[in-house]
Amino acid sequence: MGVLDKLSRLVIGGQTAAQRAAAGALEECYSGAAQRARQLARHAELAPQEYSISALRELAAAEDAQVERLRQALQGAGRPVPVVATTPPPGGAMNHWRRLVQDLEAHRASARRLRELTVHFAESLPTTAALFDELCRNESIHCERLRTLIARADPQALD
Repeated sequence: MGVLDKLSRLVIGGQTAAQRAAAGALEECYSGAAQRARQLARHAELAPQEYSISALRELAAAEDAQVERLRQALQGAGRPVPVVATTPPPGGAMNHWRRLVQDLEAHRASARRLRELTVHFAESLPTTAALFDELCRNESIHCERLRTLIARADPQALD
């Protein structure tokens, strides 16, 4: 066993370094999911077509379900649920197509991060890694839905 393995197994305050790192990652994912859910709901209100409105509302509800899963995981780990600050909408005028692209970029980044976390915790905390893997699969599904919405939207249209 190497020095890093020994250090990672060091117990401080009843938790190993891996457990503390996982709790920090859960908090980070919780905040990101809550912000994405709010952004999707905000974009649903601005969507010009009924199809986009209902699809974005469904995506926001699915993201809220992920927020709830992460909340339960944090509570199970004995960590307080972080307060997520409301971020103001970005400045400048964006049409519906650009807002969808922005949503897709956020979900792609989330899927990438969740994939990294799955690999990182696969050996040390397999249950946590399984949660990150499930969330990653959900984010990939959200990306597909957003790509479909982008394909149907007009990039030149004004809202």
